[in-house]
Amino acid sequence: MGPLSNIRILDLTRVWAGPLALRMLADFGAEVIKISDPRVPVDRESGTNNKLNRNKLGLALRLDEPEGRQLLLDLTNISDVVIENFRPRVMRNFNLTYEDLKTVKPDIIMCSMPGFGSEGEYSEYPAFGPSVETMTGISSLMGYPGGPPMVSGIAYPDPLAAMNGAGALMSALLHRQRTGQGQFIDLALSEGPVCQIGEHIVAFSRAGTQPLRIGNTHPNHAPYGVYPCSDDDQWIAICVTSDNQWAILQKLMGNSDGDDSRFASSASRVSHRAELDELVGQWSVKHDSRELTVTLQSLSIAAGAAVNNWQMLEDPHMNQRGFMMDIDEPDLGVKRYPGQAIRLSSTPATKQNPSPQLGEHTRQLLHNLLSMSNAEIDRHAEHGIIGLMKE
Repeated sequence: MGPLSNIRILDLTRVWAGPLALRMLADFGAEVIKISDPRVPVDRESGTNNKLNRNKLGLALRLDEPEGRQLLLDLTNISDVVIENFRPRVMRNFNLTYEDLKTVKPDIIMCSMPGFGSEGEYSEYPAFGPSVETMTGISSLMGYPGGPPMVSGIAYPDPLAAMNGAGALMSALLHRQRTGQGQFIDLALSEGPVCQIGEHIVAFSRAGTQPLRIGNTHPNHAPYGVYPCSDDDQWIAICVTSDNQWAILQKLMGNSDGDDSRFASSASRVSHRAELDELVGQWSVKHDSRELTVTLQSLSIAAGAAVNNWQMLEDPHMNQRGFMMDIDEPDLGVKRYPGQAIRLSSTPATKQNPSPQLGEHTRQLLHNLLSMSNAEIDRHAEHGIIGLMKE
């Protein structure tokens, strides 16, 4: 159970943005039916599919066959939301657009999450997070002085679209509860990141300025960056934002150049950033990244060890808060995954079911929701319309 346990969602999404949006809702109890093509194997070794599709039910169904399309319409009739992230032409080719779905469920909520929206010059472009990211202006801000633009490394538009998608669906569900009206949500993967750099767009429209790429530094503060530590490939971010913090850091470093005019003010420290960064790096490389983090934080200087994946799994703070969750996957064993970042005091996320294998719940769903007999289900499976999990 959970606060969304009365919501049923048909999940046609793939890759990251859509699956993540619905996993957030599934964590809070929504019945999310993950619909996959029975001809396409599910990658269960990498962990990506498994973390994004936990707490969902798996239905293998071909939408390009008339019988499969009809089964989707039958499920739509008893569902609250249908969501997909194909290029717009795909759902048109299936005859499963919002207009088609409304004929069987007038108050259905449909969310489409294509790379560039459901209409417009770029609407049919294929899209993945890194390629979309460069077209949003985000990459133009990242990189080192004199170097090329850089992508974030995490396909930033995807998780941002996921959060926007979850919020949009909750807004649409609330609107339907109040008015009885469904609606179509057009959520472009490419538009969310643009909203995050609005100040730079305004700056150019007013003054024609384009921000320089400055790596890990800050235009107004120094030392402010990532510095080496004693262990192999271990680093720490240190962010000094005031003269008082710099005085504290100088004392900690045992710096004998306390009266050096190059570092007397924020402006002068920025002007002599290279010399200052070298000085800080020569000191930080003698220290353990985590121990130095604790020391600097105790002095009210913002700092953080640059942890990797295995260090995050062992992070004492995360584990003390119970953030990580262990999920026993029947075909793979117990694995540890990130938990749910949203913490509600009265209705917390409590489900910890493993992601479904291909077609794992096909028979159960068709029987329970559409009252299909085993003979009918087996016939559809023999014709390749649906897929059943192999025992």
